[in-house]
Amino acid sequence: MGIFKRVKRIAVADMNSTLDKLEEPISMVKQYIRELEGEIEKAQSALAKQLYFEQKHEEHIEQVQKMIADRKRQQQLAIDKNNDEMAKLAIQDRLENEKKLEVLKQQLIRIKNQTEQLKAQVIKLRDAYTDLQNRKAILYSRANTAKTTNRINQTLASSQSKNIINGFARMEDKVLRMEAHAYAYDYVNETELQSAKTFSPEVEEEFMKAKEATAANQ
Repeated sequence: MGIFKRVKRIAVADMNSTLDKLEEPISMVKQYIRELEGEIEKAQSALAKQLYFEQKHEEHIEQVQKMIADRKRQQQLAIDKNNDEMAKLAIQDRLENEKKLEVLKQQLIRIKNQTEQLKAQVIKLRDAYTDLQNRKAILYSRANTAKTTNRINQTLASSQSKNIINGFARMEDKVLRMEAHAYAYDYVNETELQSAKTFSPEVEEEFMKAKEATAANQ
């Protein structure tokens, strides 16, 4: 039983690792922005259709209002000419159009509400898009810094970098030894030169006189 649990745990860990690699931050951010651009395009298209439908509905209302006005004139003309039947037909048509106009006005109110909802949705999506674009630049910078830092840490932790550092330290030590050797060589040569140096008889004579004078004063 313990073995199966371990195998399952390893499998889950491998799967999560694979998903983490697939969900590379920069690529995923680009994908999210593309998806949001698609949603904005759909919302704008729906808004354009809604605005067109609203305009056509308003034009329909204007036509009905014009029809009502015409029927009122026809009604009055018929009454003035004592044409009762024609007046009644004009009144009947006017009343039907007035009822129709009331329904159209109620529909227009609902249409305008739907239009405002679509406008708010488009604005919301555009604001979200602007926010993501602003955050994308910062996220790119953070991801790049994290990658660079991780690469540097891996380099410092690698055996190759340790070999380089150790090798550099060895070269420093070697240069120090070379410098010490050169200094010792110069010191020996200088001492030998000083011990091997000869002076003129005049200097030797004055030196002896100085020593004798020093001994007489003691």
